[in-house]
Amino acid sequence: MIYRMGMFIAIPLILSSVLSLLTIEIVASQVAESNSIIHSVTMLENTSNATGAVSSNNTIILNAAEVGEETYRWVNSTGGENPNLNLISDTEYTIKIDNPTDEEHELIIDSESDGKTSAIAQSPEIEPGKNAEFEFKPNQVGELGYHCEYHPDQMNGTINVS
Repeated sequence: MIYRMGMFIAIPLILSSVLSLLTIEIVASQVAESNSIIHSVTMLENTSNATGAVSSNNTIILNAAEVGEETYRWVNSTGGENPNLNLISDTEYTIKIDNPTDEEHELIIDSESDGKTSAIAQSPEIEPGKNAEFEFKPNQVGELGYHCEYHPDQMNGTINVS
C-alpha cells in the first residue's frame, strides 16, 4: 500500500520535471508591427552545432560538466559545450548553473578594454553537487567573455551583446 502511494506521488513529480525541462527549451521572442523593436534572445550554435536556449523569462541555463578525465566545460541545456551566447543590451538575465562535478566552479563574465580584462559579473562559488544563480544585465553593445575561475582554459566562451 505504501509503495503504491509512493508511485502515485512520484509520477506527477516526474511529469512536472519533464514539463519544466521542455519549457526551458522555448526561445523567448517578442515581435511587434512597424516602428517597434524585435526582441529575440537566443544562444548561437557552438562548434558542435548544438543550440542553447533562453526561456521566456530570460533565463540562461549554463551547467558545469566533466567531459573527459579532469576536463570540464560549460554546457547548455542541449549539450552544447562552451556555447556562444547572444544577449540584448539593457535586458536582465538570470543565469542558472548546476554543478554535478566533483570540482568547485565559478562563472565569471569579463570585458576587455585597452588590452586589460576585468570581471563585470560573476556567480557565487558553486561547490560540487550544488547549484547557483545570479542576475546579469549587459549595459553595452559588443563582445564579452565568460570563463570558470578555476578552469579558465577549459571552461570559456563568448557573449555577443547587441
